[in-house]
Amino acid sequence: MNRTEHLDAAFAPNSIAVIGVGPITAGRFYVESLLASGFKGPLYPIHPSGGEVSGLNILRSLNDITGHVDLVISCIPARFVPQLIRECAEKQVKVGSMFTSGFSETGRETGRELEREIVRLAQAAGIRLIGPNCMGVYSPKAGVSFVNDFPKESGGISLVCQSGGNTIYLVRLGAERGIRFSKVISYGNACDGDESDMFEYLMDDSETDLVAAYIE
Repeated sequence: MNRTEHLDAAFAPNSIAVIGVGPITAGRFYVESLLASGFKGPLYPIHPSGGEVSGLNILRSLNDITGHVDLVISCIPARFVPQLIRECAEKQVKVGSMFTSGFSETGRETGRELEREIVRLAQAAGIRLIGPNCMGVYSPKAGVSFVNDFPKESGGISLVCQSGGNTIYLVRLGAERGIRFSKVISYGNACDGDESDMFEYLMDDSETDLVAAYIE
């Protein structure tokens, strides 16, 4: 697979599914952030218990979606992610953004093995992975965000940042100083998509004039 293949679906997805949207979960916060940021495409909250969030019906499974899904945001426990990747393969999802933690960053062999498994499953299905253990993508022009108070205006700077906390800090600090971003990515463990892939993608991005980076 081309190393930048499908990254358009991360920064400008036509549709998004958020997996793990319960009453008090990170998944709910992602849904609320996407709505606050003005995402206009189909947005599918997923949780086995169903229900409603911010006026949207919560579907019980990714397989309940009748339309196509470009981007899946995972907010479920790590042990369930391999099955999620299999379901993403069935739906021909292009990109999985893994907020989920509990992988190689734990320093335990079980976490490293689980991370290798999801990479193997994703690569076999042609799915790009961002993370795991990351915040994901902020792309204001597309209405994509993981925080509900980021600026909606786009600028000419893109940010590639390994740390989720520092990503939030830098975007907010930039906003206070009048800096606006085109594309921002927190990529965590970089099990699949890493900083080199992002640099290559942004180098050809007509909306990016300058790339900033924080790499651990």
